[in-house]
Amino acid sequence: MNKQRQHLQKYLVLGFMFFSPFSVAETIQGIHFVHKDWELACDNTGTCRAAGYQADDHLDRPVSVLLQRAAGSNPPVTARLKIDSDHLPAQRKNVNVSMLGRSYGTVAIHEQTGEGTLSGQQTQALLRAVQGSAPIIFTADQVEWALSTEGASAVLLKMDDFQKRIGTASALLRKGKLSNAGVLKIQPLPLIQIKGYSRGIAKRLDVNTAPAKQLAEQLKKSVNKDQCWTLYEQNYLPDDQMAIYPLNRNHVVVEAPCWRGAYNYGYGYWVMDKALKQTRQLVTASGSSFSEGQIFASQKGRGIADCGSQEEWAWNGSRFVQTYRAMQAQCKGFAGGAWQMPIFISKVHAAQ
Repeated sequence: MNKQRQHLQKYLVLGFMFFSPFSVAETIQGIHFVHKDWELACDNTGTCRAAGYQADDHLDRPVSVLLQRAAGSNPPVTARLKIDSDHLPAQRKNVNVSMLGRSYGTVAIHEQTGEGTLSGQQTQALLRAVQGSAPIIFTADQVEWALSTEGASAVLLKMDDFQKRIGTASALLRKGKLSNAGVLKIQPLPLIQIKGYSRGIAKRLDVNTAPAKQLAEQLKKSVNKDQCWTLYEQNYLPDDQMAIYPLNRNHVVVEAPCWRGAYNYGYGYWVMDKALKQTRQLVTASGSSFSEGQIFASQKGRGIADCGSQEEWAWNGSRFVQTYRAMQAQCKGFAGGAWQMPIFISKVHAAQ
C-alpha cells in the first residue's frame, strides 16, 4: 500500500472512528466528474475531493491542489499542495503563494513527497481565487508554478450539489439562507472482513496444455469475448500461464489472461469449486493480482488527460465484494497521479 493510500485510510479512520457492521451496505453512490483542468471524486462516506492542476501548456511545471471536505452540517475545507519534488530548487522547503493580486505567505513542502498543507486563511483565499480567471501562482527562488482555475467553479458546484449544500450557508458556491439540516450526512466507513480464507501453494498451468485448454472452456461460460478476448482467441504470449490459488476447503481462485494493450493488461479472476467444474463468481476480467484473500486491479491511461483507475475486492466468506474504487482522470505530469481520488472506500481486515 503506497503512502497516499495510507494517508487516505488514516484520515477516514480518524475522521469517523466507527464502522458499519454491514459489509456491503452502500447508501451513498460515489461519483467522478471532470471539467477542464479540475476533477472531482466523492465517495460512499460523503467525502468529496476536488483536484486542480496546471494548464496543459505548463506541463513542464506540474502542480496540483486537493480540496477535501466531508459531508455534514458545515465541516471545514482542507487544502493540500503538491509539486513534483524533482522540480523544486535544491534545499528549498517552502514556496510562496500569490492569489488575487496579493501574497498569502508560504507553504512548507516536504522534500521527498513534494506535498504541503495550506493554512485556513490560505484555503479560504484559494476558494475565492479559483472562482476567478487568473491562475494561482506558487514560486520558489526563480521557479514558478501556475495552478489553473479553468473548470474549478463547475467542480465546486458539483461538490455542493452532491453534498446537498446548494442554497445553504455552507455552500462553496451559490450560498443561500436554507438550513444546513438537509445537507448530506456523513456515512460510516463500511467494515469488510476477510473470512474463511486459507493460504496455500498456487498451481500454475501452461496455457497451451490440455488441462489449461479444458479450464478455458469452462471459464468462457461466464465471460464474453469482448471482456476476455485472449481466452477466446488463445492469442497468448510465450510465458502466459493460468494460476489456481487455494481459497478455502471447497473453493479456489482461478487467474487467466484476458486482454492486453499498449499500456495495460487484464487478468480474469473466477471463484470455482475445487474440482474446477463449476464457476461460482466472475469477479473481474481486468484484474492485476491476487494476494491474501484480495484481488487488485490497476489500469493505466495513455495520455495526459487519461490517468488510470484502481479497484479492490475481498473474500467475505461467501463471495468477493468490492472494497475500493478510485479514478484519476488527470495525471498532468505526476507519475501515477497526484492524489488518490476514491469513489468507494472501506476498512478491510482479516477476521480473527
